[in-house]
Amino acid sequence: MAYTKSTTGRRGRPPRLSPERIVEAARELLEQEPESALTIKRVAEAVGSAPMALYRHFPDRDTLLQAVADHVIARLEPDPLAGDTWQEQVRHWMRASRERLLPYAQLLPYMAATRQPVGLRTLGRLAEVLRPLGLSDEDLTLAVVLIGSTTMGFASYESRRSPAEEIAAVLQEGLALRPEEERRTTAPLLPHLPAAHARLYETVLDQTVAAIESLNCR
Repeated sequence: MAYTKSTTGRRGRPPRLSPERIVEAARELLEQEPESALTIKRVAEAVGSAPMALYRHFPDRDTLLQAVADHVIARLEPDPLAGDTWQEQVRHWMRASRERLLPYAQLLPYMAATRQPVGLRTLGRLAEVLRPLGLSDEDLTLAVVLIGSTTMGFASYESRRSPAEEIAAVLQEGLALRPEEERRTTAPLLPHLPAAHARLYETVLDQTVAAIESLNCR
């Protein structure tokens, strides 16, 4: 649902509280405290207003979060893209976008659900990077969607995942209660979990590039 602009306020003066100001304040709160729930009350305090004043622009919290998500998506494009080859540029885009998405874990479901054309610039940029491959429009679209959905999906996973060291410690404790055969098979893996998580996104990047390269071989 799109937010609406207020028509209140004195003639000749901009409204004291605008949707744009509310959205920007909400974005700043998420960047400052990404793990704190973004509530109407917190945003109202940030703009020096009462919660009811925000409801004149946004009927509920979901509508506000959707507007903030759309605003963040529109700012995500890393420009210029580094790298001399399309493979390097795709990797750069995915690394930079992941870093920019992580502070906005609360917005990721809303980013996926957006119905606004805020992603057009990114869509066009990725298509431009991949155009030299000579893919059909169908495969080019698939490649662009693969890059975007993989990046957003991994950011969503990583934002909710506990630290790898904590996961390994919990699994190590639980392994003591498992059958001997399972302990023998699993125990050698647990010390390597932190390193595996550290390498995971680069492996995801490699697999994404490989998948796009395979489209060019069909």
